[in-house]
Amino acid sequence: MGFLAPASFWFLTAIPLLLVFYLFKKQYESKTISSIYLWQRTFQEWESDRWWRKLQKNILLLLQLLILLFLIFALTRPFLAGDDVDGDHLVIVLDSSATMVAEQDGKTRLTSAKQQATDLVNQLGNEQKVSVIHAQKSPELLVSHSMDHGKALESIDQLPVSYRHENLRDSVQLAQSLMQQGTGEIHIFTDNLTGEELKERDTASPIVVHNSQSTQKNVSLRTFGVKQMDNHVSALVTVKNEASQAADVTLSIRHDGNNLKQATETIPANEQQTIRVKDLPVHDYYQAKIDEDVYALDNYTYALLPKDHSPSIYLAGEVNPFVEQALLSAGIQVTTVPKDENGDYSFPENKPESIYLLSGVKAKQWPTGPKLIISPATGGPFDVQEKESLDYSLKQVADDSMLAYSDVDNVYLKQSFPIGNWHGFKPLVKSGEQVVMAKGTYENTPMVIFAFDLDDSDWALQPGFPILLANSVTALAGSGDSLGYYQPMEATDINLSTTTEEAVMERLDGEHVTDVSLDEQEVTMPRQPGIYQLHEKKATGSSYRRFVVQLDNNERTAETNESFTVGAAEQQSQGAQPSKQEIWRIFASVALFILLIEWEVYRRGIAG
Repeated sequence: MGFLAPASFWFLTAIPLLLVFYLFKKQYESKTISSIYLWQRTFQEWESDRWWRKLQKNILLLLQLLILLFLIFALTRPFLAGDDVDGDHLVIVLDSSATMVAEQDGKTRLTSAKQQATDLVNQLGNEQKVSVIHAQKSPELLVSHSMDHGKALESIDQLPVSYRHENLRDSVQLAQSLMQQGTGEIHIFTDNLTGEELKERDTASPIVVHNSQSTQKNVSLRTFGVKQMDNHVSALVTVKNEASQAADVTLSIRHDGNNLKQATETIPANEQQTIRVKDLPVHDYYQAKIDEDVYALDNYTYALLPKDHSPSIYLAGEVNPFVEQALLSAGIQVTTVPKDENGDYSFPENKPESIYLLSGVKAKQWPTGPKLIISPATGGPFDVQEKESLDYSLKQVADDSMLAYSDVDNVYLKQSFPIGNWHGFKPLVKSGEQVVMAKGTYENTPMVIFAFDLDDSDWALQPGFPILLANSVTALAGSGDSLGYYQPMEATDINLSTTTEEAVMERLDGEHVTDVSLDEQEVTMPRQPGIYQLHEKKATGSSYRRFVVQLDNNERTAETNESFTVGAAEQQSQGAQPSKQEIWRIFASVALFILLIEWEVYRRGIAG
């Protein structure tokens, strides 16, 4: 404990003055006696211990001494020093993504993070400010520069699980902007943040990263796709063992709660394995499920069966062999288009359900219809430039069903084709500011462009590459009677029938989730991952369209990192002081309470 105003201890000199006042104050006491005999002897004895008898008889003096003592301590402004927070401002960044519901020691990571953040706020002094940031996709400032610590504690306690991938990059930037004036610390509560992600940050204020620590085993489902061939369905599932020991994993393919098939595989430690399940009965959707562990959300996922009539896939140009093999492994049949005697490609005519996969084909030879362009030829309407080396790793920049189960962050790409005119296409993947994958509409037909050569990347070797191509084909062909795949709380446009009188989102068992406004085209998907249906109620009956809300690929892992601190030296150089929790109010309250007791004693003495 320390004191902010130790000079107030000089008031302790008032205590001996008070005692002197009581000891030397003349006191008279009236007594009725029958005789003055022996009075002199009694008076001498009384004089010999007069000061002690005075103290015994004056409980008011003792109470006044206590009042004075507690008031002096209140004036010195005593405080309890905190060890964890320096400076005058604490910024808390809380990650509420899906992985924060993984359990450790019987509690979720988010619960533990909230408790640590609460303990940190409770250590703040009365004059220290606190800010709270919710590190969701668009960081939300819940509390800003507030000395109302109760408000900060309430915002921490009420923070819900977002199930979306956290955006710590922008959240840290927002936190640092709050530190423009004064000194303080930024405390990040998450589970898998590394020092590499903060190395380029301006660390004028210390950044303390509290990563959840977990050594428990976890097995996760990384990819899941289904494809119909004739009268049966094949499923392709990728499972990763994140534990340090090999694990026997039982994979179940289910529909409507019923097991269709099971497969048990031994997966080595820290490796992933692709499991193919054949001869499944035809259903409109499937669930892949593995054994329960500490992180339940990555133990199951859903896949919608594409519409029955499969489009015809035509390959033209110098198509990488891995592309054809990936399509075949996903159950998609392809046809290679040869060149004629003039060197032109002989694309089939009058094929309304055809999709063309073109690699290095000049734009003037493009056929009419949906197209997937890989390694585009230079020039053309998109102004494709010569390949350039990339300085940054790949980053997914849009929530799109086409990238479902594609772990873009782990893909290596050496170089790509800069494109001068994207014609308003939606960027999906970037390297720095350079777009390397996008989709949109060109000449009234859907198109997807991979602006790189597969020979310059290891993408074709990734387990999710076949599903990426299958999702690309599905995106170009249309979703049929299903709405497709979405991220939790994703805002998207949905076209309702003109005859729809009421629309709701519900679970497959009919449990109501949320209403859909008929006046607005944009809707927000449910928060929790799972399979849902859009129920449109019409005068002629009801129609249903299923859709899947699935985790971001980065949330399909329960891996953690060590906690660490960066930038502590800079804060010390600024002369930041430890946090001080002032407790003078406690001493002042005790003094007031004793004063009330003294008044009651005095009142009773007068009455007596």
